[in-house]
Amino acid sequence: MNGIVQDLKCLIAGEVSDSLELLTEVSQDFGGIYQKSPQVVVTPKNARDIAQTVKYASAKGLVISSRAAGHSLGGQSLNQDGIVLNMKNLDTIRDIQKDQLWFKADAGTSWNQVVDACVPDGLVPPVLTNYFGVSLGGTHSAGGIGAASFLYGNQADNCLGVEVVTAEGDIVWCTPEENSELFNHVLCGYNQFGIITQVQHKLKVYPSQTRTYLLFYDDLDALLHDKRILVTEQRIDHLVSFPVPCLQGISRATGFIQPLIQWFYTLRITVEANSLEEIDDKQILGGLNFYRHIHTEDLGFAQFIEPMIQVDSKEIAHPWMDVFLPASSAKDYIETTLKKLPTFLDISKTQMGCFCLVNRNNTKPMFRLPQEEELIVGFGIYPSIPKSQVQPILAELKKLSNLSLEMGGKRYLTCWIDFTIQQWQSQFGDYWPKVNEIKSKYDPKGIFNSGFFEYEHITHQLIEDVAKSAIAV
Repeated sequence: MNGIVQDLKCLIAGEVSDSLELLTEVSQDFGGIYQKSPQVVVTPKNARDIAQTVKYASAKGLVISSRAAGHSLGGQSLNQDGIVLNMKNLDTIRDIQKDQLWFKADAGTSWNQVVDACVPDGLVPPVLTNYFGVSLGGTHSAGGIGAASFLYGNQADNCLGVEVVTAEGDIVWCTPEENSELFNHVLCGYNQFGIITQVQHKLKVYPSQTRTYLLFYDDLDALLHDKRILVTEQRIDHLVSFPVPCLQGISRATGFIQPLIQWFYTLRITVEANSLEEIDDKQILGGLNFYRHIHTEDLGFAQFIEPMIQVDSKEIAHPWMDVFLPASSAKDYIETTLKKLPTFLDISKTQMGCFCLVNRNNTKPMFRLPQEEELIVGFGIYPSIPKSQVQPILAELKKLSNLSLEMGGKRYLTCWIDFTIQQWQSQFGDYWPKVNEIKSKYDPKGIFNSGFFEYEHITHQLIEDVAKSAIAV
């Protein structure tokens, strides 16, 4: 038996395994791009098990990472030659306070569980992602954005408190007032500074009805103009749009057959209300410049929030990419991207989305947005492709990622990332030295989620080791 397995079985109440089946299961994530092989999988029963495992990993010089649903897209939850914490069994909703509008749950709890527990009481989290099978710990460590994020920020912005296991194996409760530095960096921090084991999160009372308008645009300028109006005037409660390709024919002028594509855009906006009579269609749609009003749909709120996204099989890779752009750069970036995509992707099968964020509503320092403008336009490309096609497509997506940074944008780090150290600096800007300082302070040995971020710092532990070596000589 693996010596690490033997050691940990004596330390914790949960399960410890090095079975090939389980190691294979955690060697890839939903992205399907990277593969890393840990030595051991620990399925903890509680935060104490995690603390004991972290202490052991630190003492043995082993890297450690946590995963629940495994829906990271760029290897963020993977681990090479270390310990993976399988958080799936930490899935208890511990408290729902209806009057104070918050709930508390373990990090492995899914958003499906939260919605199912809260909706019958007329409550819902302010922001929900497009797929509910992801875990609380996962989205709080990434940010978690949805169609209502322009109003409420990301999911981490709606967090009231987190229980965290530190690199020393301490279990600490963090809020904006208590252990605030750690609170502000484990949120959207991709488990780089500590492991989230429990979350306290806001709820809101939801109105009973929704009305959704489906609007069709033939002009990108008009779409972006209308988004700005809808967001800044807060006419609506949910917003997302989708580019729609229309093949017009082919061109042979260059000596090669090239498709001639006209891009259209669908805008889906939703208003919440206590009764449908409260909704004024003219007020919502007045002054907008859409080409055609396609559809209006009235649904009860509980039915409206049911997710429509389906998850593909494990044999498919998902080299997804989200960029955050200053509103002034959005048109140029989107037009350039849509022109290039058909050269390397089957755009008839590639999902895309365009959404909005507002700078003042996103408060966590690890969640980076362009700071020059208040309105941020997000643009996402979500291919689902055979794994054999991944590498050439990644090479082209990298060009579009680089372009977004050159145009003053930022990347959403939950997706596929392939940064140079200079691009990490660009992503965090003036905050980059602070990121290195926080890593050095809270994870001096670099045991947490190694291999994702690339740092420049020299850790305190390394300094101590060098000093000890000098003394010994």
